[in-house]
Formats: sequence, C-alpha cells, structure tokens
Amino acid sequence: MNLKIKRYISQFFFLIFANLGFKINTFFNGKTGFCYPFFYCHSCPTATSACPIRAIENGVYKTGLDPSKINWKLILFPIVIIGFIGTITGRAVCGWACPIGLLQRVTGKFAIKLRKFDIIRRFENHKIEGYLRYAKYIVFIGLIIISTPFFAFMFTNICPVGFLVGTIPISILNPGAYYPSEFFNLALIIFILFIILIFLIERGWCKYFCPVGAMLAPFNKISIYHINVEKDRCVHCNLCSKVCPMGIDVPNMNRDPECILCGKCIPACPKNIITFKKTIGGDGK
Repeated sequence: MNLKIKRYISQFFFLIFANLGFKINTFFNGKTGFCYPFFYCHSCPTATSACPIRAIENGVYKTGLDPSKINWKLILFPIVIIGFIGTITGRAVCGWACPIGLLQRVTGKFAIKLRKFDIIRRFENHKIEGYLRYAKYIVFIGLIIISTPFFAFMFTNICPVGFLVGTIPISILNPGAYYPSEFFNLALIIFILFIILIFLIERGWCKYFCPVGAMLAPFNKISIYHINVEKDRCVHCNLCSKVCPMGIDVPNMNRDPECILCGKCIPACPKNIITFKKTIGGDGK
C-alpha cells in the first residue's frame, strides 16, 4: 500500500474518531471531552473535543495571568499531549491526522493548478513568503497567550475552523435556535479569507496561520520520527521539493519545522534516498 493511500486512511480514521461522541469528564469538568493533538473545534455539533487552543484559552481566560486564577489543568493537559505527540512524530499530526489537513489535500489540488499564474509563483518564491510563516507564532502568542488573559477568546471567537465545523452546521441543523454572536461578521470575513487562502496556496493555513502547527513545529528538531535525506547521494533534481506541499527545500532541510512528514517527497526521489527515519536523541541527521 503506497503512502498516499495510507495517509487517506489515517486522515479519514481520525475524522471519524473525532466525532464518535466519547466523553472524558475527569480533566474538563464535563464540558469539552477529549483534547485532540490536532485542530478540530469543540463547537462542531457531533465532536466532543476541545482543540488545544480552546482548552488553553479556557485556562487563562480573563485571569490577568494571575497564577491563582489560572486553571492549570486545562493548560497543562493539552500541552502535555502536544509535547508527547510532538516528541515522537514531530509535526506528523498535520499530515496524517488533522481533518483540516485533509480538507487542504482537496483544495491543494486547485492551488497546484493555479501555480501556472505568474503572480502565485512570484509570491511563493518571494522572501516575504518566508517571513509570513512566522505569522502562526504571532497568532499563538498574541491572540491566545497574551490577549485572552486580559480580554476574551480573541482567537477562537473568530477562528475559521470553528466557523466551518461549528457555526455553519449548527445554524443549518438548528436554524431557530442559533443566534449569531457579536463576532459573527468578523468571523465570516475571516472564514471567507481562509477559503480563498487554501484554494490559492497549497497548505496555506498550515504554513501561515495554524496555532497548533506553531505548537508542534519546534518538536521537529527533536522528534524520534522524521524525514531523512542522504545528502551525499543527492543529484539535486529537486523533484522532491516540487511535490512538497509545504514548499520546503527538501535536499537541504535539516528537520525543518515546516515539515509535516506527509512523505510525498519519498516516492518522488529517483534515487530512493529519502526515507522515514527513527532516531533517538534528535541528532538532526
């Protein structure tokens, strides 16, 4: 079975698993159930999970960062999950489990076709594109860690994922019971921009704005499983880089934080020098 099929099976499994309806009340006081190490909003009508971001926001909401007011249980539990998964597989969750990653596999096919337009190619090759990838860290630190303790749910109130899997289906299934919040108009605009982004840029959400991706990315440097390239045998045909959905310079990467371990580069290599590797200790090779 090739990697493409394996990834589809894995992603569909997690999509179904995320909506099974199991509850774990011990850690979340009966409110949010599972906390998954991928971005799938707790507001989805059938999901019972809280994404790590919402759990963290709940923990620090309007606490003013007063340690006595912070719900450390809500913060530490998702962080421990992210840390555990990240230490083993790095950012592989983005490529193998996240339902929004599955959505972007579909929209990415359109984004690839749009690369024939010069404006898209110029953007993807422009230095500003590299700087834009730091936006997800700004989102995580600014809208979640800094803003939420003093104001409100600055991110999840306007999150396009929540709008997609929560607001839209809830308003359809319960039209008489749904009342738009004060953030609805802003959330709608951001959702439209999100849809435009993922159709224009392959894995645009993963590259630039996903805060869970920002949490997982640093673990690529120390994760047990990673993508390995035998650089001394590389002929620099760059076929691996051309198929990389994250736009990574694969032959020259060294456990790149952007790598989602999707494995698309592996069958693309004519020399078969790219493989999944298990390394204890994160030696960077």
